[in-house]
Amino acid sequence: MSETLVWIQFSTAIVALFHFPALKKSYWKWFMVYCCAIFLMEAFAKWGLKNYPSYISTYYDFFVIPIEFVFFYWLYAVKSLKRQKLFWIITGLFCISFLPYFTIIHKPGMMLSLSYTVGTVLLMFLVILEIFKQIKSEKILLFHTNYMFYINIGIMLLYVGTLPFFSFYNLLLNESNLWSNYYTFFLIANHLMYLLFTAAFIWGKPNIY
Repeated sequence: MSETLVWIQFSTAIVALFHFPALKKSYWKWFMVYCCAIFLMEAFAKWGLKNYPSYISTYYDFFVIPIEFVFFYWLYAVKSLKRQKLFWIITGLFCISFLPYFTIIHKPGMMLSLSYTVGTVLLMFLVILEIFKQIKSEKILLFHTNYMFYINIGIMLLYVGTLPFFSFYNLLLNESNLWSNYYTFFLIANHLMYLLFTAAFIWGKPNIY
């Protein structure tokens, strides 16, 4: 299943590019850029770092994962919730979560657990705010045309759903069956999230919200 994930991301990027004419005057063009960038980063990890496995953890911990979180912080806080100050506060807190790596934590695996846990909790907070916003919106009946509706479900499936997996990653490594089952869920959730992103491009209307 891990072999198909990069191709799901590729298909999402292609669909996003196909809808660029409708998005180019909207901030949703940056979501298109994000989906394309994620595919390129994942492809680089899969093929570019194939012969350098020792660099993969650092590549994700300090490059890919921070980009993912900061982008969604921007999308939720600045663009959807219109609260730029909140974006800077949350981004600052996320950056602070990296400080222990340079002081008391020197194991990459521990870094993944710490940064992912902090990043996900902050993202969960924004998701809750976004859900309340959608519920209170007078356009709630048009939810299926709202990009954030699909993104919310995808975020909850992957980031929130796999929070225990990455928070206790090193502990779960000692339980091979549990780790294997949770990793399978992580892959399924990852596939579903990008399929939901694809659905957002197909059914979403950038000017509705």
